Amino acid sequence: MLSAQQLDSIANKINASVDLPFIGEDTEKALIGKVVGSLGGVLGGILNPEQQAALADPNKGIELGEAGKNDLMSQLMSKLPLGGLSDSLSGGVSKIITDMLAGAMQKGGKL
Repeated sequence: MLSAQQLDSIANKINASVDLPFIGEDTEKALIGKVVGSLGGVLGGILNPEQQAALADPNKGIELGEAGKNDLMSQLMSKLPLGGLSDSLSGGVSKIITDMLAGAMQKGGKL
């Protein structure tokens, strides 16, 4: 559902925003890579066809709104493999992904 470049963009944004204490940078990147790597499959079960189309085509924009973003974030938190992270870090990672996806779904948006 997402290209390697899009997944890499998400991973870089998370890595720049999140610092996992007591874990080296290489291990941190590997953990983030695991989460982001599963994102494509997870999104297929979360996003409706209109949202998927908006992600795929920057000319088709939709606005999620606050309720839609909250719902997406809740679903991401429950379906992504975030078990090794604290609740605070899980929420932060889910918020970063949600904000990036919501921005990409807007007309002219991209990851």
